[in-house]
Amino acid sequence: MTVKELENTSDKLERFRTALTQFIERIREDRYVLAVVLVGGLTDETIWRKESIGLWIVEADGVSRRLRSDGSDERIFRTLVENGVNLHAEVIPRSRFRQMVEGSSRTAFSCNFFASRELVYSCDSSIDGWFEQANSVAIKDQERELLMFSTWTIHALRHAQQLLHQKHDMHLSRQELLNAAHSVACTEIIRTGKVHEGLAIYRAMELNPELFETIYGQLIIDGATSDSLDAAIKAIEGYLELHHREHLKPLLTYLNRADRVVPLTEIGDHFAFSQVYPWHIEAACEWLEEHGKLQKLSTPFKLTKRSQHPVEEPAYYFER
Repeated sequence: MTVKELENTSDKLERFRTALTQFIERIREDRYVLAVVLVGGLTDETIWRKESIGLWIVEADGVSRRLRSDGSDERIFRTLVENGVNLHAEVIPRSRFRQMVEGSSRTAFSCNFFASRELVYSCDSSIDGWFEQANSVAIKDQERELLMFSTWTIHALRHAQQLLHQKHDMHLSRQELLNAAHSVACTEIIRTGKVHEGLAIYRAMELNPELFETIYGQLIIDGATSDSLDAAIKAIEGYLELHHREHLKPLLTYLNRADRVVPLTEIGDHFAFSQVYPWHIEAACEWLEEHGKLQKLSTPFKLTKRSQHPVEEPAYYFER
């Protein structure tokens, strides 16, 4: 066992806080560094699982130092070290930081419901104002996060059902249902509209004990049995049915406003910057179609720019 593994929580917390303080003192001497944001709190409740400190470093425009390893990605990430603690930092030019916080949907700055953000250093009053204004939960943040985790839940649930009913593999089905339980736990936290940095499953068990006894507790205690798996599947299905209009609202609103048959690729493109995976969008559309919420059709799709004979792709219509 290493020295770090023997380190108690209070000592580790002090070591991380000291590292952050020393880093801030160091960059105060750099006039091109304008602000530092701590991403994820340093507390007794969170320090046990931290291996590094997450930061945003806001720098003056026109001074970014790019490395070959950065490639063509606009975002620049650096791993630094202070007092033996690694610092995982995203380096952000001032102008891009302003765009992040002033956009109407604040997509780049969207609230992280599982990591707090704190402005720990600034020598630019404008950055202070931008951060204070943007560092809050917005309705669009909540709707986007609910969509992301709900589509994840649906994808995991469908896979669990396939493993159970087609492959007759109760153990892998249980594993997928536990994955679904964790995404439902995240959904429950997002529904509260408050940031929670502790373990999501523990908080969700407090928020909705009856549900999580069925979709998590019994799967842990009873293991992979027919009764426990069937009960978990029915409970998750019921949860999705009860909340699908709220949790899948961005998807349903988009299809409703389109008022036409919308190809799956077009739906995927619309949500491309919302961290929702295309195959999760597909799973959600299929689930909605299976439950009579959408009509599934098909539309032509050209595999190449010059294709003369298109193939077909799934398309969906929201019937009002």
